Amino acid sequence: MVILSFGAEVIQAKSLSWQDCINIANQNNQTLLMAKQDLQIAEYDYNVILNQYYPSVNFRYGFSRSGNGHTENNWSASLNASQTIYSFSDTAQIKGKKASINKTVAQLTKSCADVYYSLREAFLKMSYAQENVTLLQSIYELRKQSADIVRLQYEGGKESKGNMLRAQAQKQSAYVNAENAKRELAVARRILAQTLGKDLDNNITVNHKLSEIKDNKVIDIDSAVYDCPDVIISSASINITKCSLSSVKGSLYPSISASASIGVSDNEKPIPPAESKQWNVGVALNYPILSGGLTKTLNSIKSSQTALEKANESYKQTILSTKTSLEENAAEIERTKDNIEIYQMFLEAATQRQKEATVKYRAGTMEFQTWQDIEQEYVNNQISHLSALHNYNVALAKRDKLLGSSNGEIK
Repeated sequence: MVILSFGAEVIQAKSLSWQDCINIANQNNQTLLMAKQDLQIAEYDYNVILNQYYPSVNFRYGFSRSGNGHTENNWSASLNASQTIYSFSDTAQIKGKKASINKTVAQLTKSCADVYYSLREAFLKMSYAQENVTLLQSIYELRKQSADIVRLQYEGGKESKGNMLRAQAQKQSAYVNAENAKRELAVARRILAQTLGKDLDNNITVNHKLSEIKDNKVIDIDSAVYDCPDVIISSASINITKCSLSSVKGSLYPSISASASIGVSDNEKPIPPAESKQWNVGVALNYPILSGGLTKTLNSIKSSQTALEKANESYKQTILSTKTSLEENAAEIERTKDNIEIYQMFLEAATQRQKEATVKYRAGTMEFQTWQDIEQEYVNNQISHLSALHNYNVALAKRDKLLGSSNGEIK
C-alpha cells in the first residue's frame, strides 16, 4: 500500500489501491461529510426541542425611577421558574424530532452506500480506462503489422492498391482510437478525484485489474426491500408526518404547567432587604378554545391527514419501485456474467482464427477481405470481453448501493 498524505492539496503517488481510495474518501468526500453534518444538526434540533419539558429559570434585577410631583426610586430583584408538566403538542413535537433523527440516520446510510457506489464506479472506470489504453495500443500495433504485410504484398504485385489503402486507413483509425483512450483515461482520473474529494496527480494510476468476481449472493427481494435505504427513509417520513398530525391535534387538548417566583424590592437600597420578599407558586391548566380562529385547527388537521395519506402512498410506491430496481439489477448481474463467459469463448476462438488467417494470407491462400473480417472479429471480441468485465463489476456495485451496503468500508 502507498503511504499518502491526505491533507495535501494534490495527492501524489505512483498508484492507488482500493484501500487507499477508501481511506481518502472517508476523510474528504464532501457528500459523506455533509451527510454526517446533517445527522449532527438533527441531533442538536432534538436536544433543543427537549427543553420544552425542562424547567425554565430567569433572574431579573432592575432599577426604575418615576415621578409625579416627587421622585420615587425602585430597586428590585426576582427569580422566576416555570415547568411544563404535560403538553400533548410538545410531546408530539419531541417524537417528531426523534423520528427526524431516525430518518437522517437512514439518509446517512444511503449517502454512505451512494458514496461507496460512486467510488467503486469511478475506481472501476479508471481501471477499465487503463486496460483499454493498453488494449487499443496493442490493436494499433496489430493494425500496423497488418498494414505492413499488405504493403509488401502490394509492392510484390500480389495485392491491389485499394486493399493496401484500406489497410493503411485501418491502421490510422486504430491509432486515433488509442489516442482517444488516453483522453478517456484523463477524464476517468478526474471523476475519481471528484469522488475522493481530493485532486490527483496527472500521472497517477489505480492498482487493479478487471476480473470476474466469484459471486453467489442470492437476494430475496420481497424481504430485502424493507432494509433498503429508500424504503426506510420513506417509512421514517410517515412517522414524521404522524407526529406532525399529533402536534396539530394538540390544539384540542389542554396543557398543564407549573410556575414559581420569588422577589424583593426597595425604594432606597440597591440591595433590597429580605423583609420585602414576595413569592408566588401556581399550577395552570390551559385549554385553547378557538385558538387561531374558527377553522384553523380543523383545516390544519385535515391538511396533516392528507399529508399522511400521501406519505403512505409514497411508501407503497417506493417499495414497488425498489423491488423493480432490485429485480433489474439481479438480471443485469446474471446477463453481464453470462456475457463474460460468452465473449471469453469467442475471444479464444477469434485469437486462433486470426493467427491461422494471417499465415494463410501471407501464403496467398486467403483473400484480403476474408482475412480482414477475421481480424476485425478478433479486435471486436477483445473490446467486448473487457467491456463485459467492467459492466459485471459495476452491476455488483449497484446492488450494494440499492441494498444500502458499503461493506463497512465507507463510514
